[in-house]
Amino acid sequence: MTESQRNRINAVIEEGYHFDLSGYISRGFTLFQKSAGNFIGFAFLAGMIIVVASLVPFIGSLLSNLVLTPALLVGGYLAAHKLHRDEPLEFGIFFKGFDYVGQLALAALVTNLIIFASFIPMLVVWYLTGTFEWVWNAIDNPLATVEPPAFPFWSFLLLAPAVYFGIAYSWAYHFIVFYGMEFWDAMETSRKVISKKWGLFFLFFLVLGLLVGLGFLVFFVGVLVAFPVLMCANYAAFADVTELLAEKEDDLVEHLID
Repeated sequence: MTESQRNRINAVIEEGYHFDLSGYISRGFTLFQKSAGNFIGFAFLAGMIIVVASLVPFIGSLLSNLVLTPALLVGGYLAAHKLHRDEPLEFGIFFKGFDYVGQLALAALVTNLIIFASFIPMLVVWYLTGTFEWVWNAIDNPLATVEPPAFPFWSFLLLAPAVYFGIAYSWAYHFIVFYGMEFWDAMETSRKVISKKWGLFFLFFLVLGLLVGLGFLVFFVGVLVAFPVLMCANYAAFADVTELLAEKEDDLVEHLID
């Protein structure tokens, strides 16, 4: 990461920035439309890869969560970046995320561990109130299910830290790829930047999640459009907030795909 890049990111953290929620979603659609066929083909292929990998016993889920999903997401961001710079898009760019798989996997692992740790207080409450035991028995023998224990609805408030970290670390992959950061530096930079306007980011990702959910409802076909739009919109927000294209070409050349 160059000095000018670091200074610019520090300025974003210290001085804040404008976040154009609806504008980023609109730009996501625009970027997607520039190469809709490539994005749809990639979304289908990536989905098949993850599904097949998940079927592998023992390591399938781990491989999918820590290696395949991060690398494939980054491939979508790299493709969006190409289109953002009005450069020709070759299908192979979607798989260039695997060039960064080491740092991406570490970021995914540590993020998941932090989020899991954030769930522990709520899980403890459910255990102490007998909720876990009741759910387990209901699954094991539904016909013999007894009346559930008094459920502490306030325990859902204990989800707040997990939700916070899940949103706050959303740009860790971006900083690894576009700014050449190590995984922990990328995670913390993402957290500091996003925390400046965390509420808007929550709404942003909520809207994008709803778009993907609607895509699944359209006979699963709509997700082949909705998911690429999500990646493009996420990239568009990152590029704008961090002024990614403001960098001189020689500052980014070692981190970006030629």
